[in-house]
Amino acid sequence: MIKKQYKRITVKLAVVSMLGLVLITGCSSPDTNKNPSTSTEIQTSSISSSEDSTTQAPLIVDSELESATSDPKPSSDTEVASFETYFNLLGTGKEDFIKTMNEEPNKIDEGGMEFKKAGIRVWLHTDTGAVSQIFFESKDIDFNGARIGDKIEKFKTAFGEPISDKNGDMHFKYKTGFISVNYDTQTEVTGAVYLLSEDF
Repeated sequence: MIKKQYKRITVKLAVVSMLGLVLITGCSSPDTNKNPSTSTEIQTSSISSSEDSTTQAPLIVDSELESATSDPKPSSDTEVASFETYFNLLGTGKEDFIKTMNEEPNKIDEGGMEFKKAGIRVWLHTDTGAVSQIFFESKDIDFNGARIGDKIEKFKTAFGEPISDKNGDMHFKYKTGFISVNYDTQTEVTGAVYLLSEDF
């Protein structure tokens, strides 16, 4: 009986150990042994791609910041443009203004120019020939948090107390110039804004 049990155990042990050896040798020789460069290539490529992603991100931000500070042109691609960009162009010459806008204007009444892409109209000073008025109707311009279509109170919040208010034309002093806001006296809804180099 002892011999029979011993034989059964040794047979079982032999089978188990054979299976174990097959498994070990099978696991230790995968396809990567045939082409050892594959795993290292994957590792190096993943490292280089992660390095690229970390180094490229600040470069994009820097270029965006640089273009935003160095390029005074109003961008028609942005949903909301600040009026400050245009306000700083008051007093510039006709040719310089056209170059900055990068758009050929159409002639309008009283010697004015219309820039359709930007959605503005411009008039020049009769004596100096410099830009003296810029007219807006678009709701895509941000006037310190107020927009055309808002009630006149929002412009008061943005620019303080007006220096004059006559028949739906409210004027605000701003920096070296003025802002004229046209609004409906009944509804108090604004309809247009002028940037002015001098008040009238």
